[in-house]
Amino acid sequence: MANTNAAKKEALASTTSIHAATASDKGGVGKSFWDRFKIEFLRKLGKEVAAFDTDGGTGSLARILGQRDQNGDLLPPEDQDALVGVKSFNIRKHRTRDEFLNTAALSAAIVQLDLPGGGFDALSEIADGGGESLHGVYQAIIGEGRTAVIDHVIHHEDESTESVARYLDATEGLPVVHCAILNMRDADSKADFEMWYGFTDENGEKIGGRTRERLLASGGFEIIMPKLASGAASRIKRYGLTFEAACTDKRLTVAQRAQVSRWYQDMTKAILDNQPFRKLYGI
Repeated sequence: MANTNAAKKEALASTTSIHAATASDKGGVGKSFWDRFKIEFLRKLGKEVAAFDTDGGTGSLARILGQRDQNGDLLPPEDQDALVGVKSFNIRKHRTRDEFLNTAALSAAIVQLDLPGGGFDALSEIADGGGESLHGVYQAIIGEGRTAVIDHVIHHEDESTESVARYLDATEGLPVVHCAILNMRDADSKADFEMWYGFTDENGEKIGGRTRERLLASGGFEIIMPKLASGAASRIKRYGLTFEAACTDKRLTVAQRAQVSRWYQDMTKAILDNQPFRKLYGI
């Protein structure tokens, strides 16, 4: 089944447009941080990306990439152009959560949605009646001619790996592309992601690693997101800067600008060296 789904995903990705959602049941793992880079990067390449913040516009994605007026004030969600800035809706609210699925019908080549922590439960209410299945949602997305992608941002703590397993279970049997982004923010090495890579305990028993094996066997792939110094990351967020702008903005110290520049180079290299990502997004 895994090989069949991988072949279906490859065929879809070569002929259709992308509907990507960044997810984790654990909050604070860096989902918006990843989305900010991904959207900025793809738009810089000239890709048509419609961006959506599904946490009601309260997150950093909408505040940093959202359109602003001539006074520098953020435009309200209804005035945002998703292809230029970031449109927002609240997926936790019954009346607006359907927008997640409706974005699949847009003409944009790439639709990118930033889900809040714990967004799974809201997704399952759209077309699956709650519970642990997302087949209704993702069958509808695929039915619109989209390649369905779920970006899983993974932290070294166990809960983020458990979230990946939950999404794999919920979409099993469907040609959904699963991408794991390992956020090195709070980790010193890959060895810190014990449940993702697996480890041997004091009794010689192998613990963890199964979720990673499942993701890769399904045709998914991994990206390593390098660590950015916390002070530099905080100033970028405080001043609402894109990563490229932060490389030269004098509100950051010389050291912080150098740190951002190095991170931006390393992150760009990680993407350009990742053949599955490049193939998926036509880079």
